Amino acid sequence: MRPLLRPVLLVTAALGVAAALTLGATGLLGGGLAPAKPPAPVAGRAAPGIDPAVVDRSDLIATLQARLQVTPKDHRSWSTLSMAYVEQARITADPTYYAKADQALARAADLAPDDSVMLTARATLAAARHDFTASLAATGAALRINPYSAAAEAIRSDDLTELGRYAEARRAATRADDLDPGPSTFARLSYQAELRGDLRGATRLMRLSQQASGTSASSYAFATFHLGELARAAGRPGLAAHHYRNALDAEPTYLPALAGQARLAVAAGDLATADRDYRRVVQRLPLTEYVVELGELYEATGRPALAQQQYAVAVASAKLFAANGVATDLETALFQADHGSPAEALAAARAEWDRRQSIHTADALGWALHASGQDRAGLRYATIATRLGTLDARLLFHRGAIEAALGRPSAARWLRAARRLDAGASPWREAQISTLLGAAR
Repeated sequence: MRPLLRPVLLVTAALGVAAALTLGATGLLGGGLAPAKPPAPVAGRAAPGIDPAVVDRSDLIATLQARLQVTPKDHRSWSTLSMAYVEQARITADPTYYAKADQALARAADLAPDDSVMLTARATLAAARHDFTASLAATGAALRINPYSAAAEAIRSDDLTELGRYAEARRAATRADDLDPGPSTFARLSYQAELRGDLRGATRLMRLSQQASGTSASSYAFATFHLGELARAAGRPGLAAHHYRNALDAEPTYLPALAGQARLAVAAGDLATADRDYRRVVQRLPLTEYVVELGELYEATGRPALAQQQYAVAVASAKLFAANGVATDLETALFQADHGSPAEALAAARAEWDRRQSIHTADALGWALHASGQDRAGLRYATIATRLGTLDARLLFHRGAIEAALGRPSAARWLRAARRLDAGASPWREAQISTLLGAAR
C-alpha cells in the first residue's frame, strides 16, 4: 500500500521557510533578518541558508521551546513549533504530536490571526491529518495575505492533487517553482509527471531535486529514494538498488529506502533479507504500508499467524491515527478489502470519496465495490483511477481484476502491465495475478 503521495512535502515545504523567518531574524541561524521573499522550500528538513543542525527534528523543537520561554508572544515561533511537531509526527509515525501541534497553532492564531505563516502552519497540520479541503482553505487565506508565499503555494498544490484537481495542482506546483525553485518544487513537478505516466520526465525533474539538495542529507535521501522508485517502475531493479543504497549512505535512518531494498529482495527471491529489512523498518516506522507488506510476505511464505499479527498492528495503528484526528479511510478501505471486511472497506471508501475524488480514492472505492461483489459499479471507479495513465501496479491490478470478474478480454492486458510494474515485489499481488491469468486461459 503506497503512502499518500509525497507526505514529506506536506510538512517541510513550509517548515524550512518558517524556521528561517523565525530564527533567522534573531540571529540563531547566523543569517540576520530573513529576506522578504522566503527561501526555497525543500523536501528535506532544511532549506538553503538554514543550518541543518538547527532545523532538524527535535533540535528545532527544543530551540523553539527555549525561545518561547523567554518570548511567549512570538507568534512566528509558535507557528514554526506547530509545523515542527507535525514534522516529528511524520518522522516517528507518532500521531500524538498532532495534539501538541494543535496547541502551538492555537497560541499562534490568538497572537496573529492574519499572519500568513500561521495560516501556512494551519494548512500543514490539516494536510498531515488528510483534511485537504481545510488545508486548501488555509493556503488560500495565506496567499491572499502574501501572494508570493512559495510555501503556501506548494502546499496548495499538494491539496489540489489529493482532492483530484490535477490540472489546478500542476499549475500551483509550477507557480511555486516560479516563485522559488528548489528541491521540493522540482519534486512536486516530478510527481505531477509521474501521475500522468511520464516516468522519463518525472526522473529528469527528480534528478534536478537531487542536484539542488545542497548539503541537506534529508533532501538528498528523499530525492534519491524516489529516483529508485521511478527506476523500479521503469523495470530497472539494478538502478533502483543503486539509488536506495545512495539514499541510505546519505542518511542511514531514511527508512523508505530500506523498505525499497526489502521490496527488491522479495522480487529477487531473497526472502530472508526481505524479512530482516522489513522488520527493521516496521520496528522504527510502523506505517500501515510497511506493516501490511510485511504481513503479506508472511502470508505468502506460509506463516499466517505472523501475518495476522501484522494485520492487527495495522488496524491498531489506524485507530491510533484516527483518535488523533487523522482521516484513515483510504488506508482502511484498501486493507479491509484485501484482508478484512468488504463491508467495512466499502463504508470507508465511500466516506473518503465524499471528501475527495482523487484517482487513489477512486481506486479504493472501485476495489471495495469489487470485494463486495459489485463489479460493474467497481469498474466505473477503476476507470477513473486509471484515467491519467499512472503507472502504478496496484491501480492496474485492481482494474484488471475487476475486468476479469466481468469476463472482459482486456483484463489480461491490465494484469500483465501490473505484473511488469510490480516485478515480483509483492508476492501477495503476484499470486492473485497468476490465478486470474490462469483462469483466463
